[in-house]
Amino acid sequence: MLENSPTKARRERQKAELRQAILQAARDIAAQEGWHAVTTRKVADKIEYSLPTLYEYFENKAALLAELNREGYRQLLATLQAARAKSADIREDAREIALAYCNFAWQHRELYEVMHGLSGVYLEEATYHDEAQALLAEAHDMLSEWAKAEKVKLENIDDAVHVLWATLHGIASLALAKQVPGGKKRAAALARQAMDDLLSAWKSQAHKT
Repeated sequence: MLENSPTKARRERQKAELRQAILQAARDIAAQEGWHAVTTRKVADKIEYSLPTLYEYFENKAALLAELNREGYRQLLATLQAARAKSADIREDAREIALAYCNFAWQHRELYEVMHGLSGVYLEEATYHDEAQALLAEAHDMLSEWAKAEKVKLENIDDAVHVLWATLHGIASLALAKQVPGGKKRAAALARQAMDDLLSAWKSQAHKT
């Protein structure tokens, strides 16, 4: 082996860096022009590599979108976990999670769009992959912890998780579409209120049964 030949570790690091550069380039194009403008050729041109080189990492645009979808769920999970640890009060934790969810959607719009098939993104694969399941498991754990602390018996926590997800997704998406009077500031307040209202409703319903 030549003295200046890259080591295996260096080659692996370079491959990982190029893979990340491909993903970031796709996001940058989407942020500037929309997902409809993202093509593998544009991505290759942006990172100044050949198209065949890009195909060594992602066989087509669908594979690229699928990985960005997973990456979005990984990043959102980390964001919500960080928000969950902010307060010693479990109800305030829940409000912070609601706010963090919406802020993630607004701060990483192009990633949020590819996570949920928005703005013309077509996902060939189902999004119930391990990363999405991990996010749902985190929400399940949060609601279970709240229910235990409040001595509330939720009839079906899985249903509660999806109700909560749908609510926050709706608020975040409406704000992205500029359909919330008062903009993102009001939408953020609505997200916190929605979380509070849902928890109060579940608690009230449980105490009636």
